[in-house]
Amino acid sequence: MQKIICVALIVFVIAGCNIVPKSVQYQKEEEKVVGSIDIANPIVNEVQVVLTDLGYDTGNTDGRMGQKTREAIKTFQESAGLKNTGYIDMNTWRRIEDIMRANEKSDLDDSYKIEVRSAYSGEQEKKGASVTTKEIQIALKNAGFDPGTADGKLGQRTQQAVKEFQRAKGLKVDGKVGPKTWAELGKYLER
Repeated sequence: MQKIICVALIVFVIAGCNIVPKSVQYQKEEEKVVGSIDIANPIVNEVQVVLTDLGYDTGNTDGRMGQKTREAIKTFQESAGLKNTGYIDMNTWRRIEDIMRANEKSDLDDSYKIEVRSAYSGEQEKKGASVTTKEIQIALKNAGFDPGTADGKLGQRTQQAVKEFQRAKGLKVDGKVGPKTWAELGKYLER
């Protein structure tokens, strides 16, 4: 019996006893990539912003790693063909950085095409012509998204309708009518 225990112990030591749970390994790798998540972390905040823009529900975008952020990371990893652990490993971070760079380039390209003010200003600009919030609301209603009353006020209901429209069209989900969103939404405005 002692011989069997000795052989088992030798095999266990030679094979490399890796009894550390996977979640601890993922946590250690994540800490190497983003640093501590015990407090608000700017990298976690960037991840939350990118995932929120892509339509994932991260809860708050406060730089704190909560359960909703973990779930959003896991869903993102799954859709991106990455190992879906819910932790930010190097591959996940690289993919998110690629998206951030693409968004920055897209924003720069858009600024050369047309200048669009924030949706919160109440007006947009489209190819030199003014587009009002009321026209945005009418276009949303025509597209099948309910912004509420077409009153020219950008309330929560209108912003939610914009987000739903963006999600349906595969656009950046931010609730603002920028050049890309207007390019799609403007097709529904009867002029």
